[in-house]
Amino acid sequence: MTRLSSPIENIKSHYQVVVVGSGYGGGIAASRLARAGQQVCVLERGKEFQPGEYPNTDVNAVGEIQVDLPNKRIGSRTGLYDFRVNKDINVFLGCGLGGTSLVNANVSLQAEPRVFEDPRWPQELRNDVNTLLAQGYRRAEEMLKPNPYPQDLPALPKLQALEKSSKYLNEKFYRPPINVTFEDGVNHVGVEQKKCNFCGDCVSGCNHGAKNTTLMNYLPDAKNHGAEIYTQVSVRKVERQGEKWLVHFQLLNSGQQIFDAPTMFVSADIVVIAAGTLGSTEILLRSQQSGLPLSNKLGHNFTGNGDVLAFAYNTDQVINGIGFGNRTGTQQPVGPCITGIIDMREQPQLDNGMVIEEGSIPGALAPFLPSAFATAGKLLGKDTDEGWGDRIKEKIRETQSLTQGAYTGAVRNTQTYLVMTHDDAAGEMYLEDDRLRIRWENVGKQPIFQRVNDRLEEATRPLGGTQIPNPIWSDVFGHDLVTVHPLGGCILAEDAEHGVVNHKGQVFSSNQGTAAYENLYVADGSVMPRTLGVNPLLTICAVAERCCTLIAKDHGWTINYDLPSVPPKTPAEPLKVGIQFTETMRGYFSTQVKDDYKRGLEQGKKDNTPLQFTLTIVSDDLEQLLNEPDHVAKIVGTVTAPSLAKEPLTVTNGEFNLFVVEQGQAKSRQMRYQMHMTSKAGEKYYFEGFKEIHDEKGFDLWPDTTTLYITIYTGESKDGAVVGKGILKIQPTDFIKQMTTLKVTNAVSPAERLEAIDRFSRFFVGSLSDVYF
Repeated sequence: MTRLSSPIENIKSHYQVVVVGSGYGGGIAASRLARAGQQVCVLERGKEFQPGEYPNTDVNAVGEIQVDLPNKRIGSRTGLYDFRVNKDINVFLGCGLGGTSLVNANVSLQAEPRVFEDPRWPQELRNDVNTLLAQGYRRAEEMLKPNPYPQDLPALPKLQALEKSSKYLNEKFYRPPINVTFEDGVNHVGVEQKKCNFCGDCVSGCNHGAKNTTLMNYLPDAKNHGAEIYTQVSVRKVERQGEKWLVHFQLLNSGQQIFDAPTMFVSADIVVIAAGTLGSTEILLRSQQSGLPLSNKLGHNFTGNGDVLAFAYNTDQVINGIGFGNRTGTQQPVGPCITGIIDMREQPQLDNGMVIEEGSIPGALAPFLPSAFATAGKLLGKDTDEGWGDRIKEKIRETQSLTQGAYTGAVRNTQTYLVMTHDDAAGEMYLEDDRLRIRWENVGKQPIFQRVNDRLEEATRPLGGTQIPNPIWSDVFGHDLVTVHPLGGCILAEDAEHGVVNHKGQVFSSNQGTAAYENLYVADGSVMPRTLGVNPLLTICAVAERCCTLIAKDHGWTINYDLPSVPPKTPAEPLKVGIQFTETMRGYFSTQVKDDYKRGLEQGKKDNTPLQFTLTIVSDDLEQLLNEPDHVAKIVGTVTAPSLAKEPLTVTNGEFNLFVVEQGQAKSRQMRYQMHMTSKAGEKYYFEGFKEIHDEKGFDLWPDTTTLYITIYTGESKDGAVVGKGILKIQPTDFIKQMTTLKVTNAVSPAERLEAIDRFSRFFVGSLSDVYF
């Protein structure tokens, strides 16, 4: 599959629409607004993973884990598996192009109609339940292609076990629609997909290409219609600037954070924030903290959608609930993560309803499971059958798992339960030391969770297993919860006294009344004002589809919903090994001197007008960088120059030349910098700089390679008037930091990475040797 994301150095300074996030809400906004003919830019915090690149071993999985603890962070900020640990409730998120759709269980069910009768929903949306919202459900189903696990495919023991539990409970059982492909072929947006191979690794990332994440439909559809997608971009806040919005972001994994570089920004006419419940709330909280007027309800009404995770351990029947991971050979089918549901909604009281679904555990976790389940069974488990004979059989199975692994014995016979019900949606998200935290005292002690636990014990009885609740839902851990379906924080409401966005998703512009920012929207799970009582993805999609319909209507646009969608005729070039590094240079610049670099430096010192930049130099083709005469790379970053603008300027469309041979001067080289700079006020400047590499008396290699002579012009080229001149230098401490940012991109192995660094180093040293030695 062709990669969807573009190199960050290609980003423009302005777009008609910027979409923050790429999960269900972000994918829909990107697709629909691009289909409406708008120039769309998508910014995603995570990396782009393609089928075959998801972790399938314990070692690889650990490398993709990031954990946000109350007092520190562990792991890469772009790790796929994003755990947020809080005192009362913990959250699991996906971080990558496609958002949490990459690591969820694919179930596409509509919320019970009574959910929308709750007055917490704005009246305008309640009026649209049978019209625009129903249309949104249909359009989402058309793109995600949900369908039940087919009857003619291999029987799944975990599904059969859940059906057995449903009969014991005397509750409704069926196969829910899931976003999984069961036939090979090119899909409706031009992406080739493989049919499910029943590996069970849905929630660690589908390496087979059968899971219908937004990476397989909405995002490539957006790309087909001209959207630009950028990854490893962490949006920090949004800011109003005249009639436009500024979206401030950090480049992740670039090395800029080592230099404590200022945020970059891109401007937009319209911004759609769809970074997920935690991400969207965090961005708006930080925006509010920076002065953007918003509702005081921001961060409130957080809910875990009543999520409960539990297990029926060491049952009397085979379950096959552990994914294949990296195992090869003939495997018994596990099946998609969720294939069945015990639907206990439609209770006399809405909030007493619940659904129980079976699940599968990713194979990457298999090595840890035998000892973990054996320990949890002893400490927390409740055996649902008795007798010495049964106990002996259970002990034999447990020993088998402990000695032979998770695909045998007790763990092979373990059912995973995923439950959704209704909590009171009374959690609160807030910023502490610029990090999002969640508080929700005694959430796990709400009576509904004990009722869920009791029902799971009943569901386990016909299987003859030991019922194990979520280990952190215990007296030892204060009955804390974990959710994979966080909702709320930017909820829909009639006015700012009751919520954060109106029925269209427009953000209220104060803490009271109905006034809203015309072109600032939120479209993801954060807008849900209450629990949904079932897997939320399809309802999130329906509300986001409705939001886009209303955006188009308000702006007089027409969204073309025709399918199939055709990819661009020009195929993307294959990725090549590249290299990048980040550098900071500091010095002085004067607007009073326009004809001499040294005098510009001296006048800048006298007037105290410093200038510094932090730039990431990027070559997406190392061969081209080393072998073509111009040795061209791209530049992206920021420039801080108080004499030009009070706040840092963002660099786009920059070009760097490494060791260019000047005509007729074989013993001289130049490093050249040309780039566009934009201030927050929209002022444009053109930056030109060069380092002169030539041999003179004495040791001049260090000053030559670390001294940059700069000229700044008004406008977007050298044709503009000269603003001033100056000189920048690299400080030794910054040079040491710079060396740590050297990074090879798109290498397929450590050996290829080392070879690239070796070739770049030899070229660099060789070019200096040609001049000085």
